[in-house]
Formats: sequence, structure tokens, C-alpha cells
Amino acid sequence: MFAKITVEEALNMEDKIFIDVRSPLEFMEGSIPGAINIPILDNDERVVVGVTYKQASPEEAKMKGIEYASAKLSSIYNEIFLLTKKYKNIVLFCWRGGLRSATVSNFLASLGMNIYQLEGGYKQYRKHVIEYFDKDQFKHSFIVLHGYTGVGKTEILEKLKKLNIPVLNLEQLVKNSGSVFGAICYQDAKPITQKMFDALAFETLRLSNSKYIIVESEGQRLGGISLPEGLFESIVKGKHILINTSIENRIERLVSDYVDNISNCDALLENAILNLKKRIGLEKVNQCIGWIEEKEYDKIARELIIEYYDPLYIHSMKKYNYMMEINYISIEDALEKLVKLYYSLENN
Repeated sequence: MFAKITVEEALNMEDKIFIDVRSPLEFMEGSIPGAINIPILDNDERVVVGVTYKQASPEEAKMKGIEYASAKLSSIYNEIFLLTKKYKNIVLFCWRGGLRSATVSNFLASLGMNIYQLEGGYKQYRKHVIEYFDKDQFKHSFIVLHGYTGVGKTEILEKLKKLNIPVLNLEQLVKNSGSVFGAICYQDAKPITQKMFDALAFETLRLSNSKYIIVESEGQRLGGISLPEGLFESIVKGKHILINTSIENRIERLVSDYVDNISNCDALLENAILNLKKRIGLEKVNQCIGWIEEKEYDKIARELIIEYYDPLYIHSMKKYNYMMEINYISIEDALEKLVKLYYSLENN
């Protein structure tokens, strides 16, 4: 027999792998981070079973599901058998911890595998994540980085992470850096759903034992994703740090991020700039497009910093009281000050 396991027990279990036996479409909408999708029903089969359940009877739907599943059991066994060579604990789940995961778990357990079935399935996991972010119970404290576009907040987060300082890189999780240019740096990334963002943020935070986590200031919406209420409120209540540097440093960084590292940058930049007609006017939009054609990217960056980005963010930046302002020449100087601040707060 297989054993049932709660979400909290499964998350704290060592040397485990989660197996999501739901359909590929369900898996793409949201799953447990790191889970592998080994579906017992494909997308079309799941639809057929659902229609049979509604239009015929639960029994006929069950028989149809058994028919589809039986043809896959051999390949499912082989896939999971290989995983048992890498992981001590195999945790299976479906939507509610019901028939689909029970069928596979029973089958594998009957063949001698050590199998766990997740109680309540993905639905219970999702409930666990939502409750974790409850605004009245959320426990994390944040050091929040503010600054105009191009000061290097994301770069600082990446460097801090390499120094084993806990960070929550929201833009990296969402695959969008905000504004009309937000998706350019992540153009090849798969779109992320709200459920998957919540799960990834939850996973990052639950694995940190630190009192403070460093994060970049963001609005509650980033791309198509909304930050959970408890997370957003905790960021707003955090320790706020203002980062600044010269306009030359900012221009250099923006050109590096949006031009040097992007293969088809010209078309992407032009499409983004066309969306700024109402903000900066048609004349300046046409001027920027002309600079794209002339490869004068530094002129575009300077124009947008002065005419678009700085006026856009100055109001929101004035809303906070900053415990520290860092004006740097070299980004390493800012990094050093933030590391000292983190340890002083963490150890008090």
C-alpha cells in the first residue's frame, strides 16, 4: 500500500520528487515547483472523461478513464522507476488527491515502489500557498531597494544572491521588468501564470531562515501578475533604501540590458516606443525610432530617462521614508553598503 502525506510533510521531506499526474494543460496552469508532469490522461482524454461524467454517468466516466489510463501504465512505471534511482521519496498528486493519483499510486505500490500520495492534491497545496501569504499572518520582513530606472536594482539583487544574501527577485519570477519595455529582456521566457508565480515566491520565501529578505520596490501588479496582499503589504512596511548613480551609468546599463544582450533589439524597441505616443508625443517617438535606425541607443536611453522614466517614478519614490540613501560610482560600492546593512539588521 502507498502512504498518504500532508502538504507540509511533503514540502519538508528530504530527497523527494513531486509527480503531477494531471493533464499537461492543468500542469501548465500551475503546479508545485520542481514537479514532473507524468499525466495519466492527456488533454483530450480529460475532456472526454469530463463530458462523459456530465452527460452519461460517473461510472461510465470512471470506466473511460480506466480505459485510457491502462494503456499508459507501463510507460508510467518505467518513467517513475528511473526516478526512484535518483530520489528516495516519490510524491504523487492530482487535483484533489483523488482517483487519478490513487490509481497510479496503487499500481506502483503493488509493484513494490515506495510511493506517497499527496492528501488533497494540488488543490490543497494551492490552499496552503494562499494561506501562507495571508496579510494577517505573513511573517517576512524586507529591505526594499528603490531608485530610478537604470540604477541597477536587479543587478544588485543578482550580485547579493551570489553572496548568499537572501533576495526575492520579483522581476525574474514574473519574467517581466515592468513598463512598456518590461518583456524585452524575457522575450524567450514562457508566460507565467498567477498560480505559478505564487508557488515560486512561496518556495523562495519558505526556504529562507533569515529575518530580512532584500527585494526591489514594485507596484502590486507586475506584468500580468498581482503580488499577494500579504506579500505586498510587508514590502510596503519594509526598510526602504534609495539607490542612485550618474545618468551616464544608467544609460550604459540600459543599453547593455536592452540592446547588447538582445538579438533582435531594434524591432522590439521600436514596438515598445510606439506605445509611448501618449506619454512623450509623436515627434519624440519618431526621433527615437530614427535613433534606432542610426544605432544611437545611448541617445534613446537618455531621452527616455529624462522625458519618461524619471517623471513617471518621482511621485511614487517620494511616498517613502528612506533609512539610507546610497549614491554610488561603482556598483560594488552600493553592494558593500547593502551587505553591511543586511547583517546589521539580521543580527540585531
